[in-house]
Amino acid sequence: MKTSLVLTATLALVLTACERAPADGTSETPEPEETTKASPADILTPAEKTAETPAPPAMNYDGPIPMPIRIGVDGPELDSCGSYGEVTGLNPKGDNYLSVRDAPSAEVKERDRLDPGQGVHICAESNGWYGVVYDKGDDTRDCGTDSPVPTPRNYTGPCAQGWVSKKFVTIIAG
Repeated sequence: MKTSLVLTATLALVLTACERAPADGTSETPEPEETTKASPADILTPAEKTAETPAPPAMNYDGPIPMPIRIGVDGPELDSCGSYGEVTGLNPKGDNYLSVRDAPSAEVKERDRLDPGQGVHICAESNGWYGVVYDKGDDTRDCGTDSPVPTPRNYTGPCAQGWVSKKFVTIIAG
């Protein structure tokens, strides 16, 4: 058994030496391969890396992952979106529009802009933001939010949806 271990180790050394020998048969030693120093993070096990460095939040190109608007969360007996409001309180000497975002955060992509007085169906609320459904082109279109739905689900149309700062929406019904 000892002999086979010695033979295996010797063979490994010979093969390593052959791999590093110059191809032209000379006895020059090859240039050492470049090595990089390992940082402390490279030495840690995966469990240690996870414990020391928390995983970053899920990101897309502009920030957190878009958060869809959920309707029907108040139950099958109530309207799929519980309130209706209007965009108010914008500065007419400033931008004078309300940004609609993909998630309840100013750090995510702007998907649309609402004018003062624009009506919105308020379907969700999160950290000072309203999840809204709105029809910017034709205020008479039925967005499908005034009727109950059997189970909660993501809103899929026909109107637009997104997240707006709740400080610029005044609830007028619901």
